[in-house]
Amino acid sequence: MPCLAVAGATTLALLLAGCAGRGSAENEPVADTATRFLASVTSAPDQGCDLLAPATLEEVEADGEQCADVLPEAAGGEQSGEPTVDVYGRDAMVRWGEQVIFLARFDDGWRVTAAGCEPTGKDLPYDCEVEGP
Repeated sequence: MPCLAVAGATTLALLLAGCAGRGSAENEPVADTATRFLASVTSAPDQGCDLLAPATLEEVEADGEQCADVLPEAAGGEQSGEPTVDVYGRDAMVRWGEQVIFLARFDDGWRVTAAGCEPTGKDLPYDCEVEGP
């Protein structure tokens, strides 16, 4: 099942890279959610867990572990400078250097679908520490 998630993240990344609209009205809300997520991962992991998409949260807790216990180690990462935000429809990708976070828009706002992602090479899937099915 993780292979499907990586394949999905790769497909999403390719779509976003090729079709992203620069200057989207959604850029600020997406960047805000990603920034709040990364800031909370180490200082208030419960808040970071609240920003995960439902399927991602379910996958994180699939082995019987609590999200707040898993998240700091799995999704922690530094952010410096301004993020690069690519939005395409209901999906988004936020990058700070090599750190990548994927998000999706839900009825209640943007949620993190994959985090702790690093590129594995040109046109190859991302390797994500936290991801949904």
